[in-house]
Amino acid sequence: MIEENSIQNRLKKFKIIDTHLHLGYLSGLNMPQEPDSAIVGQYKKYGISKAIFSHHYAISSVEFGLRCTMHALEKYKGNFFAYLVFNPNFEKKSLEIIKEYVNHEAVAGVKIHPSWHSCYPYDERYSKFWEFADREGLVVLTHSWNPNVSNKSQKFSDPLFFEKIANAHPGLKIILAHAGGRGDYLYKVIDLIINNDNLYVDFAGDIFEPFLIRDYVKRAGSEKLLFGTDLPWLDLRYYLSNILNAEISDSDRANIFGLNAARLFGKIKLFS
Repeated sequence: MIEENSIQNRLKKFKIIDTHLHLGYLSGLNMPQEPDSAIVGQYKKYGISKAIFSHHYAISSVEFGLRCTMHALEKYKGNFFAYLVFNPNFEKKSLEIIKEYVNHEAVAGVKIHPSWHSCYPYDERYSKFWEFADREGLVVLTHSWNPNVSNKSQKFSDPLFFEKIANAHPGLKIILAHAGGRGDYLYKVIDLIINNDNLYVDFAGDIFEPFLIRDYVKRAGSEKLLFGTDLPWLDLRYYLSNILNAEISDSDRANIFGLNAARLFGKIKLFS
């Protein structure tokens, strides 16, 4: 990893948007410092002024999670934007909330987490949500992961499921978080975004694969790749240096760091 002051200096030429982070505490995740304050401090240090979060509580609790999300949007107004969360186990209430709040000026899209909610994205409980998201042209961030790992809940988030959903609902835009997660799925996802206009990826989370960014840009171009961190789960500096050190051009870095997000989330003024 390059030295920290070098990271800061090299980042000055880029506009950076973190499109995948979480606010709030989470049971079982070690957070010695209050997580939201820690994130804000890191963003200031490295010149990141805009970010799109899903609240940890919103992934687990529908109504309380919404209150926490809206409180954070008010507290960090102008710098943070939010994903609402669709929970298929509470499909009616979740969809009601999304319909009511999706046009809020600071709502960027919707987060789903099939593994957390133990529900396949093609399950009937998702059907009305997909129809609504298609009609409204929503951006949907989904957890995606290789199902062939020891954590069996990842079977719900196989990124290959989303090709059929993307084809059936061309009006929506789906971000495959973690670029498929592990092993050969990281490279299967390249073909998905090449072959499907409304599929995108981020590289958030613990996917430490050498040359992955270079290989994505070489095969698919840089226009559908998004900068995400999964904060506060991991260290921001890794994600910044991962893009800075990749064997790609500065124009590709600019796309990944922020320009692609500004285009994708066109309804909100990420660079204002």
